[in-house]
Amino acid sequence: MIIAGIIAEYNPFHNGHLYQLETMREQIRPDVVVVVVSGDFLQRGEPALVSKWARTRMALQAGVDLVVELPYVFAVGKADVFARGAVAILNRLGVNRLFFGSECGRIEPFLNTFSLINENQEVYDTQLAQAMARGISYPNAHAAAYRFISKKHTQELVDLTLPNNSLAFQYIRAIHQCDSDMIPMTLRRKQSEHNDQSFTKNAPIASASSIRLHLLKGQSLFEIADKLPEYVIAELNSVKEAHDFASWERFFPFLKYKLLSSSSKQLAQIYEMEEGIEHRLLSSIRVSRSFNEFISLVKTKRYTWARLQRLAAHTLTNTLKEQAKQIALHGEPDSIRLLGMNLKGQAYLADIRKKVEIPLLSKIRIHRSMMLDIDVKASQIYDYLTNTNHLPMNFTETSHPPIRYDEKNRRFLNE
Repeated sequence: MIIAGIIAEYNPFHNGHLYQLETMREQIRPDVVVVVVSGDFLQRGEPALVSKWARTRMALQAGVDLVVELPYVFAVGKADVFARGAVAILNRLGVNRLFFGSECGRIEPFLNTFSLINENQEVYDTQLAQAMARGISYPNAHAAAYRFISKKHTQELVDLTLPNNSLAFQYIRAIHQCDSDMIPMTLRRKQSEHNDQSFTKNAPIASASSIRLHLLKGQSLFEIADKLPEYVIAELNSVKEAHDFASWERFFPFLKYKLLSSSSKQLAQIYEMEEGIEHRLLSSIRVSRSFNEFISLVKTKRYTWARLQRLAAHTLTNTLKEQAKQIALHGEPDSIRLLGMNLKGQAYLADIRKKVEIPLLSKIRIHRSMMLDIDVKASQIYDYLTNTNHLPMNFTETSHPPIRYDEKNRRFLNE
């Protein structure tokens, strides 16, 4: 059987994601498609525009068979941590093809690059440490170390300064770290770049960044209807009717309260709070009137926007070093949270359940791991801050069952 895996955020799902799914089906004809999706906070430290449950419904309607959650510690982590957690989950679920987008679009340069770094790991690490010591940001330090070891290399290599290429390289690395037989496959991004802030009116594919920016400005969904599948528009409309889309500007007053009510000593215990950055946060938060202004004041050459957003997420959720650091550095997910499935995905789960060596969770019980405790806390905070009109909720974070979808009749079975 060909079990295809995708690592995604779907924030929100758009035509580019649909193109990836359709191309993958044409190229490898998978028997089952498994997606591991970030929870309510994402790799760049942003709160997701809509909940993981809404994004799961989008994925199932697009034809994904099984959707599982990437735990918070990995989802809101540096690229290598994010990749390692996601690949470990897919590996546990029997995925044997990993399909991802990249600016490069061909797998050979990635494999050449991995071999080059692997063979020169000691020199690479030395160059990385020296760059970091000069106050360079983590991504730029990696780029500098890579340039150093690739000077005399003759094989075609991948450009790791491009965001999708950089993350894709970490997927290749994670496959080897997991000692997995998973085969990596890549597709070139079409029409839009990862961080594009605007889109072409008549182009059917736009970046998720430009779509989010459009929606968070309060502009109409129908103005971007050609860039989203109909079921995504319906899902986003449903969320919009209940409450505003989630954003850091909306969450900012709560972050500001958390910072102003904490001492520098307390903040120093927050995961990824390093090198006395807590003092800079405290001095900047007092004069900041918005999240954008706050991050702009704190940002330095060493502390990128994404790194500071992740730190803000850890602060808002009170994720502590003693809870998260060892998991992120050395661990892998110790359970798999099931978010949704169609009938094919359900049948596949029944076939592999006894082979999966960690718990598959339909609902979260009282007795759970530290990793799961962090997930529950983060999602409860997200749910509270998005549901500010206090509408009754059908499910709590601990009672929500996996969403079940009948793809033949295009209907959800348990909602």
